[in-house]
Amino acid sequence: MDLIRGHWGGAEIRNHWRRDVLMGEDRSRSRQPNLLANLALIRNALLSLLSERLGEQSLPQFRERFCSTPKQCLAILAAA
Repeated sequence: MDLIRGHWGGAEIRNHWRRDVLMGEDRSRSRQPNLLANLALIRNALLSLLSERLGEQSLPQFRERFCSTPKQCLAILAAA
């Protein structure tokens, strides 16, 4: 049981927490499973792309910086 709890606790911290805190995943009002699954995939892809470019910044700092420069965000997506 400890092994299972450890696995799911780690998955919650690594994946869902980042998507929820940084991208507001839990605020979604949709109840369509396919839509929610697709949005989760997109969020995971974005977090993966962003983590490659973080450097010394934390994700919240990085996100705040890129909110004011949408052209840089589009350049990152286009380069992927």
